[in-house]
Amino acid sequence: MAEFSSELRRIQQEEVPKHQLIAEIVEAAKNVGYTVADIDDARPWGGFVRFDYADGDRFVTEFFPDVDPVAARLGNPEAELSPKILLVEPNQRLSWQLHHRRAERWVFLTSGAYYKSTDPVQMGDVVYAAPGDVVQFEAGECHRLVGDANAITLVAEIWQHTDASQPSDEEDIVRLQDDYKR
Repeated sequence: MAEFSSELRRIQQEEVPKHQLIAEIVEAAKNVGYTVADIDDARPWGGFVRFDYADGDRFVTEFFPDVDPVAARLGNPEAELSPKILLVEPNQRLSWQLHHRRAERWVFLTSGAYYKSTDPVQMGDVVYAAPGDVVQFEAGECHRLVGDANAITLVAEIWQHTDASQPSDEEDIVRLQDDYKR
């Protein structure tokens, strides 16, 4: 069976608009057996494709091969993982944010950048990321994803729910600063 990550590398080589890129990611995912659970192409910074919880172990194995799926669940084998592909348009960025009910692990599939801090006021210095760079954010840790200046940034992400009885969702975003005034 073809790997999803290989399909994404093929797609990334082409310069395509966001909506077309999302459609190609969805098609590539379905072609290799992933179940698409949610598509959001209306975010002002870009969008995402979220996969079914049942795809969590496979996603971790494929995109985070140095992490055991139970370790990815923060040691809780009952916790679900929420796998996603994030797309950030050139020169756009997500809000400066934190989450109470999840940690996050990212792997950059293309160039991009991020901020990471325990201080909700001071973002600190931008960290530039190359394809293959992995970053871990703990629950409550402030962070911000930043798109590359010249191309769409793609990031594979897993939400690591810290409370299996109350999984995180899109409402678990505390925006500390937001370019889009949300």
